Amino acid sequence: MEFPAAYGGYTLLASLGQGGMAEVFLARKAGPGGFAKLLVIKRILPNLAKEPEFISMFLNEARLAARFDHPNVVQVNDLGEAGGTHYLTMEYLAGQSIAGIARTAVARATKIGPELVARVIADAAEGLHYVHEFKDLDGSSLGIVHRDVSPQNVFVTYEGRVKLLDFGVAKAVTKLTPQTRTGAVKGKISYMAPEQCRGEPVDRRSDIFALGVVLLELLAMRRIFKDDNELSLLRKIGGGDFQPPSKLGLNAPAALLAVCDRVLLPSCARYQL
Repeated sequence: MEFPAAYGGYTLLASLGQGGMAEVFLARKAGPGGFAKLLVIKRILPNLAKEPEFISMFLNEARLAARFDHPNVVQVNDLGEAGGTHYLTMEYLAGQSIAGIARTAVARATKIGPELVARVIADAAEGLHYVHEFKDLDGSSLGIVHRDVSPQNVFVTYEGRVKLLDFGVAKAVTKLTPQTRTGAVKGKISYMAPEQCRGEPVDRRSDIFALGVVLLELLAMRRIFKDDNELSLLRKIGGGDFQPPSKLGLNAPAALLAVCDRVLLPSCARYQL
């Protein structure tokens, strides 16, 4: 694609990346009197634009995220369709994901300070708690679970704001969201809780486990759960075959390792609802 390009009443300026389900663009919305605003457009990949399952997941993300209003959760503004493909628009954030920040630190042979790590994780946890507690208009809990908390989905702006991104595989116990098939696995395996790896029902505790993995990786500056064989990794995490973080010999504050020990328990006892 050549830029700039017209799309759905917006002007696409550059590609920001592509995932398994959608592609993301920097875009501009122009209006009268020289009005112009930068935003982000996320649209379903062309080869998936006619697949009902992916369309359902995409529309679910838009329906859920558009209702959120929290400083630590990305804001979704609009949903539309152009050229036979659904898209949603989000606020433009100037900054880097935690994954990008960690890569830069590794390339420079340095570490991210534990104080900064703690601040980023605390802010991400604030956003996650807001989502977990989010209620329907009648006051009933929606039971939202993000299911894809990872370094790629925790974003830090250049002003220091932390935002939780990407609700593409989020699940809500509500008519808004089709139920996941029994045994279906959604999310990135390296950040899945044991019950999620086993394809069992998940709740907020699964997201807390994932955020704990992100915390531990930032303290260790390396991947915690990895294996060349995805099935083997699923079995390892699903079976609780991993050491408590405090036993890994990391040079990190004991208080943060104690938090990791608590939230990375193999059983759901890691967090009492």
